[in-house]
Amino acid sequence: MTECNERSMSGVIRSRAERRAIGAKGMGCRVSEAIFGRDAKNLYRGRGTKKIRLILFVLTCLATSLPVFSQTKNEAVEACIAVSSRTALDDQTLGELRQQCQKQTGSLIGRRIAFENAASRNPFSILPHKPNYLLPVTYSDVNEKPYRGSLQGYRFDDIEAKFQISVKYIAVENFFIDDLGLHIAFTTTSWWQSYNSEISAPFRETNYESELIFSYKKPWSLAGLNVTHSSLSLSHQSNGQASELSRSWNRIVGSLIFSRDNVIWNLKAWWRFPEDNKKSSNDPVGDDNPDIEKYMGYGELSALWKLPKEHNIDMSLRNNLRRDNKGAIQLGWSFPFNKQLRWYVEYFNGYGESLIYYNYSVSRVGLGVKLTDWL
Repeated sequence: MTECNERSMSGVIRSRAERRAIGAKGMGCRVSEAIFGRDAKNLYRGRGTKKIRLILFVLTCLATSLPVFSQTKNEAVEACIAVSSRTALDDQTLGELRQQCQKQTGSLIGRRIAFENAASRNPFSILPHKPNYLLPVTYSDVNEKPYRGSLQGYRFDDIEAKFQISVKYIAVENFFIDDLGLHIAFTTTSWWQSYNSEISAPFRETNYESELIFSYKKPWSLAGLNVTHSSLSLSHQSNGQASELSRSWNRIVGSLIFSRDNVIWNLKAWWRFPEDNKKSSNDPVGDDNPDIEKYMGYGELSALWKLPKEHNIDMSLRNNLRRDNKGAIQLGWSFPFNKQLRWYVEYFNGYGESLIYYNYSVSRVGLGVKLTDWL
């Protein structure tokens, strides 16, 4: 019998009897031991990466024992029927509507669109855009170089909270042509020194992004590939700071979403609106970050993999496509906590985690909950 099954490990598993009672969780421990080694007790004694491994160990035990909550295809079909029935022809039967909606919700993207269309009929509803989440604990070697002029001898903590709030509003459903929607979206992402009482727990960095999105939801084919969703948007992103801490850029962003079975691919490309150079570093007018494309590149490739039991794995990749090869990768894993919330683990490595760090490489791991996911 291993230590994972016999001993108390942060309250996860305490006895042989409890192991029998929670069966599936014991399987999670065996999977964790295969990844982290059988001496799980040593994980708790470590610092840095060992603590990160402990977090993943506990999550693996949890993930194999939680009940599954899902929005099924049938629910998406019913939501589609509720919307379609309002514009259906008088002689169109319920069976015909159901057949039409089953085709429209055949893909994962189609199901999200069906739920969004149903919710948008409520005049009091605002829809989620990007994932909404709270990571109460993240760990990173916080780089203080951009803040040299403002810290005044104080230090940032390496452990801080991170959260994102992202919403959108469907302003027009059929903008001049069928299936072309006009959406207005806003996303804010914050890095909060919530445990740093020495400097009054400030928000170290907050990024704000407003978007005007032309969203085309009708599937079409590109070189034999099934494009399930496409969009073109105007984006303004800023960190709301002044002087030497100010960072911002304005872009046109194109997006194509491809789907195959339980994997969704999202290919983005952008063009930045040029800005005039600053006359001095404190000049309020001019480009805050003229070399941002050398680090952030000109596009991004993302993927979402839906696994059994409502587990989601997501990934984002960027590269500047230059000889100096500066890029970034973000990995996420989420799984159900209850019907509304999901456990969420996030890992980031590379340039551009936030605007203040667009030209600094950052590694970060965080643990928390997702309020809404991509799908």
